[in-house]
Amino acid sequence: MPRFNRVSDELDSKSTADRVALDERFLALFIPDTPLDRVEGQELRQIVSRALQTLTPDELAVVGERYQNKRSPGAVASRLQMDRDLVAQLEQSALAKLRGPLVEYMES
Repeated sequence: MPRFNRVSDELDSKSTADRVALDERFLALFIPDTPLDRVEGQELRQIVSRALQTLTPDELAVVGERYQNKRSPGAVASRLQMDRDLVAQLEQSALAKLRGPLVEYMES
């Protein structure tokens, strides 16, 4: 299995800040603004933050480009200088890693 280190040098210095920014923007779309919802929102932020920490630098770059910067898979592939199939593979892997903890939370 190939190693996904193509963008790791670029992300090393800013990956934590990017993860937080992506987390906040992503969750703001889904969380209503009542006191009870804010408490639940904080818990969801923590879950997503922990899940984002499990992503590889390339997975984080792909998710950031796709969902934070709203780029198409082709544009992401071009920007990150990756094959479109690799971008799709990284996106699916990242979404599975992010989805898992959220499904567990919703089922508990």
